[in-house]
Amino acid sequence: MVLLVLLLSWTTPPPAVLAQTEDLPVYIVQPSDTINTIARRFGISPQELVRVNQLTNPDLISVGMALKIPGFAGVHGTLTTVSVPLGASLASLSRQYQISEEQIIRLNRLTSPSQLFVGSTLILPVQEEVNRSQSVHLVSLQAGQSPLELAVDSGLTLWELLLQNDIETSARLLPLDPVAVKTDQSSSEKVSALPGAPDFVQGVELYPLPVTQGKTVVVKVGVTQPVRLSGAIGDWSLQFDTLDASTYGALQGIHALAQPGLVDFSLSMVTQDGRVFSFSQPVLLQPGNYPQDPPLYVDPQTLDKSITEPEDQLVRTVTSGNTPVKYWKGTFRKPVDEPSCIKSWFGNRRSYNDSGYTYFHTGVDYGVCANLNIYAPAAGIVVYTGSLTVRGNATIIDHGWGVYSGFWHQSQILVNVGDRVEAGQLIGEIGGTGRVTGPHLHWEVWVNGVQVEPLDWLEREYP
Repeated sequence: MVLLVLLLSWTTPPPAVLAQTEDLPVYIVQPSDTINTIARRFGISPQELVRVNQLTNPDLISVGMALKIPGFAGVHGTLTTVSVPLGASLASLSRQYQISEEQIIRLNRLTSPSQLFVGSTLILPVQEEVNRSQSVHLVSLQAGQSPLELAVDSGLTLWELLLQNDIETSARLLPLDPVAVKTDQSSSEKVSALPGAPDFVQGVELYPLPVTQGKTVVVKVGVTQPVRLSGAIGDWSLQFDTLDASTYGALQGIHALAQPGLVDFSLSMVTQDGRVFSFSQPVLLQPGNYPQDPPLYVDPQTLDKSITEPEDQLVRTVTSGNTPVKYWKGTFRKPVDEPSCIKSWFGNRRSYNDSGYTYFHTGVDYGVCANLNIYAPAAGIVVYTGSLTVRGNATIIDHGWGVYSGFWHQSQILVNVGDRVEAGQLIGEIGGTGRVTGPHLHWEVWVNGVQVEPLDWLEREYP
């Protein structure tokens, strides 16, 4: 008994230490979180996170676990992280998340509003008292519109509108000011409202954030009347298609070798009666953290630029069009049978014949692990078949809206140009033609002229 008492006294932190940690805010562990990623998210060391939470095995943290977060004196409750959306400002974030601008600045150690570029990560406290059956979206006070009219249009009294936004008097609301409105989730807008936009713009959304090398980006624009749309992300011009009567969408691939940092997002729209709205804001482009493959050795002819460049240009030309019809539905399916096995992943940096790591893997390689069958991952129109030096026997399918699939190194091509194919239809057989070190299927997905991570299309429905 004496030994047990001594042991408990030894392992229990002193009362002063307990008092210091009990008042700390907490973070709820999410899927894919690790001690290192959580520490990096909040700007603290993994060692400090482990010490404060008295973790004996940091590798055993589990989803739903509450971890105390040091370094935020005076902050209480649960912390979360969000990506800064389009058009956000300190004022709009303050009203949307119902916290003061000063608290946002202090939590995130901001020294300038310019640090609020799209896709950057902000630490915010969760408002536990918010009704979970409601959501908060932003609207803008239009020129010529009174605060009372805005309140009525939002289904609120003027007093409720001012109270939700912590505004003492309606005289403080200026035209195009962002205003937070709580609504039932079922009636929330299809796309996020853009502060400062005119009344014919219901909202603009860019996701997923932050923008990442090798990923597919979606832009959605909600309007109350038809518009002509144009825009760009960095050097990539956006191609908009009609999603429904009030929503336009654009899909854009981000090149796997794109320079990380800030890129400009721009958008312009013109109504039929000549009204114009333009918007631009820096967007964070983050690295994809792709690893290096072991050095590869291939036939030198398949690296000869006099051969590879015309072939690359051919494929770029075939995949550059934007068919205004969306042929696919839902997520894509795997282009091979189960059990499937991936031999090389998209984005991996590559060296050929002792070159530098200036190449990257433009698709996913499936080995022969079940049979040789190759299937269409989604509906579309076959727009190319042929034999190429690097890609071997190749097939390209147009899925519509600027989305294409490429299938390289086949032993047999079982479709013809012009064929309409459906998801799961047999289109070829795995082979070893072209620049290969063994038989496999190389599957690519192109989005508006850029190769992207194909596996994302198996897991997520676009747009």
